[in-house]
Amino acid sequence: MKVSSSNPIIPGEELEGWSSWSPNALDGLSQKLTPVQLMELAQQRRRQKELAQAETAAEATPAEPEETADAAEGERVVSGYPTAAELEAIHQEAWQSGHEAGEEAGRAAGYQEGLTAGREQGLAEVRAEQEARFAAAWQPLQGLANELAQQISRFETELSADWLALALELAGQLSHGLARQNPLLIQELLREALDDLPATLAQARLRLNPADLEVAREFLAQETPETQWQWIEDPEVERGGCVIDTAALRLDLTMSTRIAAMRKALGMDDEPATD
Repeated sequence: MKVSSSNPIIPGEELEGWSSWSPNALDGLSQKLTPVQLMELAQQRRRQKELAQAETAAEATPAEPEETADAAEGERVVSGYPTAAELEAIHQEAWQSGHEAGEEAGRAAGYQEGLTAGREQGLAEVRAEQEARFAAAWQPLQGLANELAQQISRFETELSADWLALALELAGQLSHGLARQNPLLIQELLREALDDLPATLAQARLRLNPADLEVAREFLAQETPETQWQWIEDPEVERGGCVIDTAALRLDLTMSTRIAAMRKALGMDDEPATD
């Protein structure tokens, strides 16, 4: 079936003021249009060209029933969806991309783990080597340190007696000096001695340095008024010391005797006592 055109054909003798067309006739028009307008004009011409091609094809092809046209329209609508082959290609491309990304991530993670493990192993090897070198260098020094410790221990053992003797000598000298500077030192000594005497004492004899007699007499008169004391002045007795004699016991509280007792307690009883 031939499709007739609705455009009437105008005879040439009826046309007035026309001229032949050439492509250069569009130059002035294209210069006045914007890029967007030019694009729209191009699309419009493309649609006109497609429409003309469709009309030409329709003239050459007999008309089909409406059902066939509807089926063709359905095919055109359905053809807008991807085919199974296209879906498979899309799936394969996505799988390949994911596989490559996974391989790249795995290589990066493996490289980092290997780098960390290698660094730790290297540090451990260096540490072990340094410890071995230190042990080898320290071994002779350790022997010297042990020998030095033994020498110091023997030295301390040998000098301990001399140090103690010197300390006791200094203590005796200090005690003598304190007794001369502090007359009340005999009073403190007698106070301690009364704790070792019977609570009731009838008679007793006290030997002491003459310089301590007055202080001792006043103190004992107050502390033991019921006791009858016999006073013996002895210049040989160091100040700050005394000897108490009773019917039951004897207390030697002289400075030399007390220092000798200290030496004996410290295992130095073979040393001569200092007067």
